Amino acid sequence: MITNSIIRFRNLHSAYVCLKAGMAIQSKKDFEAIQTYNKLRKKPLTDTFYLPSELREAQFYFEKVNEYRKRSEEGFEPSKLFMVWRISTLVGRPIWEKDAIIKLGLADHKIKYAIVKNTASNNKFLWKIKHLIRVKPITFPDGFPTEEDAYCTFLKQTGELVVTPRLKVDPEDLERDPEIEGKKLDQRSIREDLRIKWNQGYPKMY
Repeated sequence: MITNSIIRFRNLHSAYVCLKAGMAIQSKKDFEAIQTYNKLRKKPLTDTFYLPSELREAQFYFEKVNEYRKRSEEGFEPSKLFMVWRISTLVGRPIWEKDAIIKLGLADHKIKYAIVKNTASNNKFLWKIKHLIRVKPITFPDGFPTEEDAYCTFLKQTGELVVTPRLKVDPEDLERDPEIEGKKLDQRSIREDLRIKWNQGYPKMY
């Protein structure tokens, strides 16, 4: 009996020693992992590697920010209107982003751009979908157009609203001709047009 008790005690003691040694090794590994994490976390930014394309992009935005700051110091007046494009698809986007694009009128891919006022509420609205759109301030190199210039203006893709006299149209030419307005389509033409729309299905909104 005494011999069996001694053997059992030795086995338990050996198991306890092995378990304690394993825990010590594991705690040492955990301590080394924590030390490595702290070294990496406290690594200075000067040692961080950046791609040349990332540096060029960052430099471009830094120059833009400096330019805007200089303009603000010189009394820069912000644009009153924005030109907004949709540059990303709405497939897989949340419903609130789709609703915002529909409110802007850019859900249809055929619509090129929308004109938005530069107000605080509109800027907050555009900020929520900034990853889906591109905003361009509208400038007036020829001055703010008057009522007489309303028929001879042209909005460029760069956001410039140019006044061109050769584009001026006589308001009388824009009036509807009563003879043409009195004419109606016959039943056959209406059926053909509706059949084409039925075959095409609903318009693509996204």
